[in-house]
Amino acid sequence: MGIDKHSENQQMARVVEERAGVGTTEIVSGLQAMLVDLLGRMKSFLRPGVTVTFQHLTPSEITFFERLTNDVRIPQSAAAVYLPPSVREQMLGGTPVINEASGQPDAGVVVASHHDAFDIIVNVLFAFPPFAPAIDVYERGKLVAGYQFETVDACIAELSTVLDRHLGMEFPKS
Repeated sequence: MGIDKHSENQQMARVVEERAGVGTTEIVSGLQAMLVDLLGRMKSFLRPGVTVTFQHLTPSEITFFERLTNDVRIPQSAAAVYLPPSVREQMLGGTPVINEASGQPDAGVVVASHHDAFDIIVNVLFAFPPFAPAIDVYERGKLVAGYQFETVDACIAELSTVLDRHLGMEFPKS
């Protein structure tokens, strides 16, 4: 088990270094600030252990959200927001890059944090090929962990574990 954990830590370190470099960066700090602002705006809707989303979703976004709520467990110490592509594009005021296979470049984003403080942010992008689904974890302007997956299914399958690792309550050791 020690070897698997060591290998996983090496993989995370490689992903972090490739994406953002080591230490605090202006880009990561800005992205984390943007995500904290999003969570702050959504705070009155957030519920411990629950993923929330917006009222008006497309049929495919509803199906994807239902899958997330069935397949991903949010720790009771955390809360999450599903930001579907249609809402994200409205927020950004642009038109999405269209993926020929799916019509969208991704199935949306999940942003999760502790429900009472946004000190650590877990940001999940359910990207379609040619891009890779990924989970990034930010803390104090640093990208502290990065995970890449071959498929959206693989990303969803690991998401509960990643959320527990970074946002689960720490219990005293006995």
